[in-house]
Amino acid sequence: MKSMLYIKIDSTMNEFMHNMRNVLSKLPVILFVLFFQIACEEAKRFEININDNTPPDVPLLLDYKSLPGGARIYYRPPVDEDLLFVEASYTNTSGELIRFTSSYLTDSLDIYGFGAEGEHKINLRAADRSGNYSETITETIVALEPPVVSVSKTIQILPSFGSMLVKWNNLSQTPLYIQVDFDFEKDGNSQVFTRIFSSFQLRETHFINDLHLDENETINVKVSVKDKYNNNVNSIDTSFVLLTDVELNKENWLLPTYGYTMGGVVQANGSELNGKMEACIDGFTEETHYMNFYQTTASNPWNIIIDLGQDCELSRIVTHQRYTGEQSGSPQGNYFRGDNVLAYNMYIWDDANQSWEFVTRHDINPPVVKQETDYKLLGEAGDAAFLYKEEPRFSKPTRYFRFEAIRGKYISEITLYGRPN
Repeated sequence: MKSMLYIKIDSTMNEFMHNMRNVLSKLPVILFVLFFQIACEEAKRFEININDNTPPDVPLLLDYKSLPGGARIYYRPPVDEDLLFVEASYTNTSGELIRFTSSYLTDSLDIYGFGAEGEHKINLRAADRSGNYSETITETIVALEPPVVSVSKTIQILPSFGSMLVKWNNLSQTPLYIQVDFDFEKDGNSQVFTRIFSSFQLRETHFINDLHLDENETINVKVSVKDKYNNNVNSIDTSFVLLTDVELNKENWLLPTYGYTMGGVVQANGSELNGKMEACIDGFTEETHYMNFYQTTASNPWNIIIDLGQDCELSRIVTHQRYTGEQSGSPQGNYFRGDNVLAYNMYIWDDANQSWEFVTRHDINPPVVKQETDYKLLGEAGDAAFLYKEEPRFSKPTRYFRFEAIRGKYISEITLYGRPN
């Protein structure tokens, strides 16, 4: 038989378990009621009390951390049962009031938009749900150099071949606008243009193309940086003459035969299936001559070595892709997809060292178009690339050029620009 002590313990445990089951069975209801009560209490904060004419106390600035073009302030919010937000504001150089607010749940606030580093005055106040505002206090913070200034210091604009190169660094990746204003005289008339680029990446490079100027015509350029707070910083005011080159004549170009080795590099197979290597330097594209393209079954990478017939200083390349093929049922055809060469390396022959000198890699990215037929127009125009895209210039004199396909096996035409020696 169990002792009396055991019987009492069993009875107490049974009673405890019974009570726990009752509590757990009612827990969802208890939690719902508790949540409802809390929600109701919180909702009362947002009921507009027309009889509340008492403004909240002013927030107390405790400290701040300097930021590029602003600061993060830390404050003690006022004790007010219907406090809604704390506001920091200032008037910028354009006379516009810039406001930032934070909810009653936080005790910090970020302020941005100052156009210069150094000390700046900000106004602090609090507001409650009834529309009452506290008194306004003025505090001083110190801002670091703003992005609109730091980016303006990195901007470079360089003359290129029939174009201009604009590049900059935006280390903070703050959304900015780079405005390029330029003008020149053409046929006795003044031509004025503006280009605006959005900036939000670490490093950006943009070309302003199709500037058809003669060799000695001057172009005047001004570059400025703007942000959404109406800060405008002038960066560059200069004039220069664009670089000029010509399309190289292909009449004397030669293609070494398949298997020819130069500097340890083997010339690709000369003819495969429907394509012949000669098609890529004959001056015709597939758009004008049906099935005029080169096709190889070689694994990537593969090379086309071109003998230019004489020493030339090279500047840029234009390639044309194959249009027909497996996907030719749409207006886009095979342009910018399929087995077209969409990534390649460029090399020039260094005769002094008897070796190939790497120039650059170029990737042909599918363009963003408004309608599918635009793919065909862009494909027929060809894809242009500079040999030295970071600082446009001529290469040193070379007689041999190497096109190394990194991705793809079709190409319709290769055209080179520069100047013969």
